[in-house]
Amino acid sequence: MSQFSNKSVLITGGSGGLGRQLALDFARAGAKVTVNYSSSRAAADEIVAQIEETGGQAMACQADISSAQQVKNMVEKVVAAYGGVDILINNAGLSLDAPFLELSESDWDRVMNVNLKGPFLLSQVVGGHMVAAGQGRIINISATSAIQARSGNANYAASKAGLNMLTQSMALELGPEVTVNAVGLGFVDSPLVRELFSSEEIQQAKENVPVKRMTTYEETSAFVLMLASDTASFVTGQTIPFDGGRVMR
Repeated sequence: MSQFSNKSVLITGGSGGLGRQLALDFARAGAKVTVNYSSSRAAADEIVAQIEETGGQAMACQADISSAQQVKNMVEKVVAAYGGVDILINNAGLSLDAPFLELSESDWDRVMNVNLKGPFLLSQVVGGHMVAAGQGRIINISATSAIQARSGNANYAASKAGLNMLTQSMALELGPEVTVNAVGLGFVDSPLVRELFSSEEIQQAKENVPVKRMTTYEETSAFVLMLASDTASFVTGQTIPFDGGRVMR
């Protein structure tokens, strides 16, 4: 993965979970990493310190990605520090589950702001820089919920379905300079999944996929890095299921 040397990578929601793993892995591969966070400053600073201790380059940058002005300000800081953005990972995500008839307007709006509006705003600003530079990669972190709904998940599923179509639209309009793809995640073995689902539900989810297990942050991050590399330069406009075969069921 030496091809990421001196590449500028911006990761939203980079202070924890998959975002944290992505930041560490891109930095190990030589990239200059921007860890975007909304409120977890201490966690973002800890990741930056960890990267710098191993000789990597990283900085933390606070921004509410649903605010056009904050997005613009963040991108300007990244461009000033690193000369541009070569790879954008729209990783930040929010899930606020509720039965459809009880789902509040505020919870609908909050999920849409983070999961769909944020990637739109950020990709629009970054995409302009990428087109001007003549190259770039945008990767959106989606979910199999976009094509295989579950109860109590209407806002999240709708936001990810919208993100999938946004991926296609951006690929059409930003190419050939920029490729845009999405990763449709299934169950990831994480504290959040174990908080949202019972052990019985998790076991059933494992049994419902051919590989009979969940994925990990490390495994998912490795796949995202591959998709951001030159190996995948002919892939664009795709939402690639990374779900152990769940969508086949």
